[in-house]
Amino acid sequence: MRDYKVFIKAYNEVKRNIDPNKKGILPDLSRVVCYILMGIPPVPADEYDVPEAPEIAIEQRIAILKAIFVEINKDEPEEFIDKGLSLYDTAAKMAKELLRDDMSEELSEFLDKHIAYYPQLDDYDLI
Repeated sequence: MRDYKVFIKAYNEVKRNIDPNKKGILPDLSRVVCYILMGIPPVPADEYDVPEAPEIAIEQRIAILKAIFVEINKDEPEEFIDKGLSLYDTAAKMAKELLRDDMSEELSEFLDKHIAYYPQLDDYDLI
């Protein structure tokens, strides 16, 4: 039950901090990957003590972001919604690949480049 409450809290926190006027904008793939790897938004799986926790956390983050994306863009054409959801799915796959041990150097380089390009990170610039 606690997971459910933490998940809903994370969803509501992100939703509260999203500009509702950001309709019709597709998510930026590299930003989404970077943020979810940095643990934004916080989700219940962040507290799990199992080897699969990082991948579960990615799935939870993506679920929140996809739900808000659909909610904000509910008046957009179906093709637009599908493209956005596909970008979130791609971000999840990329993040999971970067988490693998054999990709740790690539992950560090990816995050360094992203932070250099976006020095002022906005926690909720994901939608």
